Amino acid sequence: MKEKILNSLFSLSGMSITIGCVGFLSSIVTMFVNVGDQVSVKWLLFSVMLSGVFIFILLKVIYDLATEIKPPPPFEIPIKYIEKDQIFVIRRNENFVSNIVLGCYAQIDEIDRLAYLAVVHIIQDKLIQVKIRADLGVFDKIPSTQEELTKIAIRSVVPISAIEQLNSQEKENV
Repeated sequence: MKEKILNSLFSLSGMSITIGCVGFLSSIVTMFVNVGDQVSVKWLLFSVMLSGVFIFILLKVIYDLATEIKPPPPFEIPIKYIEKDQIFVIRRNENFVSNIVLGCYAQIDEIDRLAYLAVVHIIQDKLIQVKIRADLGVFDKIPSTQEELTKIAIRSVVPISAIEQLNSQEKENV
């Protein structure tokens, strides 16, 4: 944050804001105030000018930070599990588009293991429904409580061997 403020302060836009504030204050002063009369008026005008410059630069920094776009996280943690349909519900994430294959990873002994293969089923305004297509046998039963769901991370990265395994299972079922 400190670097962004300093970069904005000493950038071309920061200098243009400074020149604009000084020019505006100078034109107002020359129209209404006789600066030759008293020394204290000059100090007052100088402090008003400095505070105006800093306020405008901080407003610019706030605007830049507000318009800065953060990339979405590469994974989502399920919010809910619907057992009847075998669906995980996650928050909407721009990395997950319709009908892509997802990997549901379980972290066991600090190592991510692929637990389920899933597909984006339905995309809603704020949520995404992820339908489980293959259970790779990492868990005895699919996690359903909030505590168990936090152990799963859903990512759009799936190993090719898992996709080949899913294809072979679907060919056997046909």
